[in-house]
Amino acid sequence: MARRRNIFAPREAAIQAAVLEHWLNFGVPGSLVAAIPNAFAHGQAGLTRGLFDLIVITPQLGDRTGWLEIKADDGSLGVAQRWFKSLLIDRSVPFAVTYGRDQPIEVLELWGAVRPQRVAA
Repeated sequence: MARRRNIFAPREAAIQAAVLEHWLNFGVPGSLVAAIPNAFAHGQAGLTRGLFDLIVITPQLGDRTGWLEIKADDGSLGVAQRWFKSLLIDRSVPFAVTYGRDQPIEVLELWGAVRPQRVAA
């Protein structure tokens, strides 16, 4: 049985836009969070199916580049994305597959791309 989509949950494009806006407002100097404009890469020259949504470069990651895949709450990886994930694992490249609006921000905080927004009580 297919999962039903929550019609009130944000779509991936809206989540990605919000994550990029968050980095623009709270980004750590010397970091970069950039979109990979690869949606619907169906054989177009220069596009590679399966690449994750965002590339992340931060002082904390050093000479390593992180990859971030953003999924809606009910999303799942496609075949090409699973292949890309395997490639990243094989090469020990930092990556995360995130769901919803909060998880990508948590990863960016963990990787040192944005200043933490939560204050410990």
